[in-house]
Amino acid sequence: MTTGTATSENTDGFSDGQRTLSGPQLAGALALLGSVDPVCAEVIGRLNLRVYPGEPGDRTAYVVLDLHGVSIGLKRRADDLYLHADTTETDDRLIAFEVNGGGEVDHPIS
Repeated sequence: MTTGTATSENTDGFSDGQRTLSGPQLAGALALLGSVDPVCAEVIGRLNLRVYPGEPGDRTAYVVLDLHGVSIGLKRRADDLYLHADTTETDDRLIAFEVNGGGEVDHPIS
């Protein structure tokens, strides 16, 4: 795992801020485990994973997956689950999403 830009050092030896795993790193790690389905390998090769330390009171780190020009971020905060979708790199004008099998909900992008 590589570390992102930092301004100070933590006691764990990693810099503050983002840590990343690129698609090629993920695909290489999976290849060590054996054969990987070609469709999965193609997706994993394009995936980028970023991890940011949680803020005070958060129960988890903030994890962001970048794929198909979309960033999906999530973390568990003290009292809720925070989920963020960023489509600014796409020309999408509508996001259809579903939570816990409750049916799709359309969210227009202004």
